[in-house]
Amino acid sequence: AKRKTLIAGAQITNRFTSYLLYIIPHNTNALLEDTMSTKYDIVPSDSAVTGVPMVRIEAPATLSPGFRFDALYDGQTFSVTVPPEGVTKGQMITVPFTPTMKVVEAEPINNRSENILGHWKDGLCDCCKFGCFHPHLWNAWCFPVVLMGQVLTRMKMNWLGDAALEETEWRSAFRNTLYVTIGYFVLRTIFKVPPATLQFVDGHYEKVFPDVPIWKIIIHKVLILTFAIYVLTVLTKLRRAVRAKYSIPEERCLGCEDLCCSLWCTPCTAAQLARQTADYEVQHAQCCTSTGCVPDPSDSTV
Repeated sequence: AKRKTLIAGAQITNRFTSYLLYIIPHNTNALLEDTMSTKYDIVPSDSAVTGVPMVRIEAPATLSPGFRFDALYDGQTFSVTVPPEGVTKGQMITVPFTPTMKVVEAEPINNRSENILGHWKDGLCDCCKFGCFHPHLWNAWCFPVVLMGQVLTRMKMNWLGDAALEETEWRSAFRNTLYVTIGYFVLRTIFKVPPATLQFVDGHYEKVFPDVPIWKIIIHKVLILTFAIYVLTVLTKLRRAVRAKYSIPEERCLGCEDLCCSLWCTPCTAAQLARQTADYEVQHAQCCTSTGCVPDPSDSTV
């Protein structure tokens, strides 16, 4: 019988780690035949006892016993549990295909995604590619965390930068990042510390610091540091996940490219991720929707 050639993707969530799994044949001969190919045949085989389809997967990393992750096959997610003996990177394991829910893609239109695998659609500094008044550009420069929340929604990740285990998690990612942004600016205004001023004293200028309680200064500094760490951590994880999804290798600062871009070029990084995960030439962008694009009338997400 003619076999169907497909690639099935899966995301593993273990804090900062995102991987791409490939379901490969439950057939040794087919596996040997396909090792020279860039795609794998999926040949499920029913269990004689339970009747549950079985598929073989290649472990992308060394994982501990009991580790659970969601895999995507034929548009449906199914849970995979690492066996008691654990797995090492590259090891083949056979797992049952028991779909738990139908996956609803959260990504906006990206009709040409098959043409952008392996590389970025544009450069880190191509922020004005769609003009100086494009919504994604204004979000990136004025409210990069809001734009980050929109890309998190497209990638089906929660507001902490991890792959969402439930639909409600990624659907609320934009709302939660918006709350974080609003809360940060409100608290920063409440605990605002006036800057030092230059005053002419005894024939020379010197800095005069305002009379502010030390506890207020500490809260102000901690608030800024906490928000900065949150943005840096989540944006780094998001960029890593986008690179994994589109099979984009690191080009510079190997091993820490995502961190460096997120730290030194936060607005540009958020803007590049937005352009990578949406086709702005096809779909109109908006500043305040959960995905940063015109909402689909059939989608109830707000």
